[in-house]
Amino acid sequence: RVDTILARARVVVRGAIRDRNSARSRQRTGHRFGDASEWHCHSTPHMSGRLGPAEGEPVVKITRVTTAVVQANFDYTYVRIHTDEGLYGTGECVSVPGLPEMLRDLGELLIGRDPSRPHPLWARIMAVYANPGAGIAYSPVSGLEAALWDLNGKWLGVPVARLLGGAFRDTIDVYADLHAGDELASLDPVMRYRRPFWLSESGRTEPGAFYWEAEEAAAVSPDAMIVRARTAMAAGFRYLKFDLDVFPTARAATDRSASSAEIRRMADNVLRLRDALGDDVAIAFDCHWRFDVPTALQIAHAIAPARPLWLEDPVGPSFDALAAVTAASPVPIATGENTFLLDGFADLVKHRCAHILTPDMGWVGGLLEGVRIGEFASRNLLPIAPHCALSPLAFIAAAHVCAASSNVMCLEFHGTDVPFWSDLVDADGPIIANGSVSIPTGPGLGVELNLDTVRRYAAPGQAVFDEPPVR
Repeated sequence: RVDTILARARVVVRGAIRDRNSARSRQRTGHRFGDASEWHCHSTPHMSGRLGPAEGEPVVKITRVTTAVVQANFDYTYVRIHTDEGLYGTGECVSVPGLPEMLRDLGELLIGRDPSRPHPLWARIMAVYANPGAGIAYSPVSGLEAALWDLNGKWLGVPVARLLGGAFRDTIDVYADLHAGDELASLDPVMRYRRPFWLSESGRTEPGAFYWEAEEAAAVSPDAMIVRARTAMAAGFRYLKFDLDVFPTARAATDRSASSAEIRRMADNVLRLRDALGDDVAIAFDCHWRFDVPTALQIAHAIAPARPLWLEDPVGPSFDALAAVTAASPVPIATGENTFLLDGFADLVKHRCAHILTPDMGWVGGLLEGVRIGEFASRNLLPIAPHCALSPLAFIAAAHVCAASSNVMCLEFHGTDVPFWSDLVDADGPIIANGSVSIPTGPGLGVELNLDTVRRYAAPGQAVFDEPPVR
């Protein structure tokens, strides 16, 4: 906080000096009041929406953009925006192929710019992707935008939720994603299973099978599912999620069907889980876009007696297919983690593709876009349950969006099987307590990365912000 206070003081002084020089110039030229472009208040450097006067160069400039990657259940990819006054903001985004390079390339568009304009800067980098179907390109956009909000919150001394419009609530219910009967292994950016370097005997990252083709015999055990569920419930979680699209034998990535025996196995597992846990816990189930329409509907009807909270992504991202399943399903349908921008969610709602929307703030287009999506969903009487499979930094960023949204059901926690998940940030108290997250009240996101932990688990060949690769 001392560094932040000193940086803010330097900006105020520099802004005051520039205002004084500008006033002297106007006196010499007889120009007293200025034109409309100069009608702004300098009592604080931000009243005009910028860090300093409207004329000339910004008082604070973005100087560089750096990245870091932690190898966990996914690649936790961070981006940091630095300024010439020592202030910085950090964001995180969903892992996609080539993400660190994309972040640094897009970051070049921010160099020399005024960081107190997060939305205009967002619009500037969005112009690179004029095609609304840009897809994975919205991941780096989201990370950079989150970093700008973190930076501005630190500068203003307020939490991001306040900058996004103010908090409706102080805590958010969290649901624990428990995969299936076994622990979820690590996945690389192209969705291959891997053994991380910090778990392998060789000390190197060991790649495995493609996710969509993998055999997961251990993950189909109902007894293992029950054990994992009870462990989560003992920790205070009242919302859980399990994967249904796990199979005891390998299968083709293009196979969208399931046999009657496979559907019966899924339903038996779900019903045994409900019978074992009772009705005091809500349980959702995920299909990861695996099935075609008739198979998805058979699964929905088969698990309906277990009263699931929702069935997530039962079919691929087709409006017609999603609408067909949503209209005929006896259980609520959730989707949206692979949908981008408000425009994409408006199309989902227009085509009646879901009962629950699941935006991922790590690549939906940014935190402000997430708030807009939540407001749009609220006006259409649909709840949101944001997806988040990243580190505590992205989780807390999503929590700020949830706080600023009126219609949140719960927020995903996907770090159960990452032993160092909570250690990645320095926070005041536990991140999740009794199944909920409290919104940080400190400036910016309210948490900072623990660089010692980041270095310990940094992905091979990747820099740690300004530092060279650790390994």
